[in-house]
Amino acid sequence: MSGHIGIFGNEDINVAPLLHWSLYALQHRGEVGSGLVVVDDDKINELRGPGLVSDIYKEEEINSIKGNKGAAHVRYAFEDDDKNATFLPEVFPCEKTQALLSIDGNFLEKALSRKHIADFLCNEEDLPEKIKNLKGAYSIIHINKDRMIAIRDPWGIKNLVLGKYDNSYVVASETAAIDSIGAEFLRDILPGEIVTIDKDGLKSQFTGERQEKNCIFEYVYIARQDSYIGGKSVYEARYNMGRRLAEEEPVNGDLVIGAPDSGTIAALGYSHESRIPYKEGILKNRYVGRSFILPDQRMREKAVKIKMNPLKKNLDGKRVILVDDSIVRGTTIKSTVKMLRDAGAIEVHVRIACPPVKHSCDLCVDTPDEKYLIGANLSVEDTCKEIGADSLAYLSLDSLVSVCGGNRFCKHCFDGNYPIEVENGNNL
Repeated sequence: MSGHIGIFGNEDINVAPLLHWSLYALQHRGEVGSGLVVVDDDKINELRGPGLVSDIYKEEEINSIKGNKGAAHVRYAFEDDDKNATFLPEVFPCEKTQALLSIDGNFLEKALSRKHIADFLCNEEDLPEKIKNLKGAYSIIHINKDRMIAIRDPWGIKNLVLGKYDNSYVVASETAAIDSIGAEFLRDILPGEIVTIDKDGLKSQFTGERQEKNCIFEYVYIARQDSYIGGKSVYEARYNMGRRLAEEEPVNGDLVIGAPDSGTIAALGYSHESRIPYKEGILKNRYVGRSFILPDQRMREKAVKIKMNPLKKNLDGKRVILVDDSIVRGTTIKSTVKMLRDAGAIEVHVRIACPPVKHSCDLCVDTPDEKYLIGANLSVEDTCKEIGADSLAYLSLDSLVSVCGGNRFCKHCFDGNYPIEVENGNNL
């Protein structure tokens, strides 16, 4: 998962505050740690550390850094993370100077390192051929004192977008990060596109073989609701997931509630289509992060207990339809169903705005091993019993694809089919 942003500025701009602000718009993509690197001619300033963006960076420190080029990154909690993992961007020698390298993605060649990638990006000759042979799901930002290179994998599994801030160019994992600094969104960087930006402007090259297979889980869970992917509103897609779910899996109830926050938009869509009123049923503690991306199971279980509290007045004596975006391990939904019953709900019907997650992903999302995926090990009926619900139903894969804009997706987590041959992923 993870997320990053890069800015190649004109001579007058100071990018450190812009990078800092944009990280808040990317925080949902990684909560383990962050890095921010600014290039000022031959001088490079680096800030990085574990924790949330608000914990790492001090305003006075950010304001003291000068430079018109730079990048910033938030790191996701990978299952096999080294506790001493580097928080990107990382700085490497680049010919007679230095360059920063930021990567969001996984690579299939186990021996591949960030230094290998940094080395071949310093020499811009034959970049399309080099990228063609770089197998995986990734976006890359590489910046030295003279230029910025931004690359999206040839399958377009990872998102990467292009924007402009005055006379400066911006690339980022999501449009929300571009919006957050008041930049203008220009377009998506295309699958297999290599964008080079320097003092003369922007040019692009392409790898030979290209096809778009964007990760569909971006629409379901990962991306911020105010982002656009491939020109499609994430909010609209999630709302329509809920509407389609109500058509496919109706149930009688007194109210519809969303599992905060990722199920809320689909719940509104379900309420609209079913004409069953939507009400708030659960209050979320805004100071607790996303439990799915915490690094171990005990932390996830504790996070669920402290991040949500039921609104008993709305739930007592009611038949509740609970809409959530997905079920991965089953930890959160099981606790939520029990919470609703303890608050007085007489029935709890669970509706999920995507199909069962049955396959572990080594490319994009880093879902856990399949032995931990409830959808891979239990039938829908048995899952319903396990989570303690009165009924459980999922959105069909055909409907999910349709509301997200067509059949241009990697759907491996649902159907087991990667767009490229995969044995193991290598997080960089």
